[in-house]
Amino acid sequence: MSLKRGEKLGASQNLMFVLGLLTATLGFIGLVIGMGGLLAPKRPSTAKNLPYECGMEQAGEPHANYNVRFSTIALLFVLFDAESILLFVIATRLRGSLTGLIEGGAFAAFLAFGLFYAWKKGALQWH
Repeated sequence: MSLKRGEKLGASQNLMFVLGLLTATLGFIGLVIGMGGLLAPKRPSTAKNLPYECGMEQAGEPHANYNVRFSTIALLFVLFDAESILLFVIATRLRGSLTGLIEGGAFAAFLAFGLFYAWKKGALQWH
């Protein structure tokens, strides 16, 4: 079947095209991983299994415990950092629109509420 200029594909043809691309992609990924597993040299030794630290002997245990509070602070930082970037995007698209100003204000108020909630719960305190 050939298409003439300006003619569109049907929904089933679009779906088949996407499924074909997905199948080809997954097949290629499987082929590359499989060939890598088959062709890679497998000669393990004790020297190869040691953790590498810039050519020096290992300084300590590779898995050290850390304060769980750090992960909460890091998660809050990433969350508010990404949302502040969205605020800059909203600010560039406002262009005098009252609806956009209300939506941006509601978004900023939602962020402020989240920050206030985290502050009151003590998530921002480091003990």
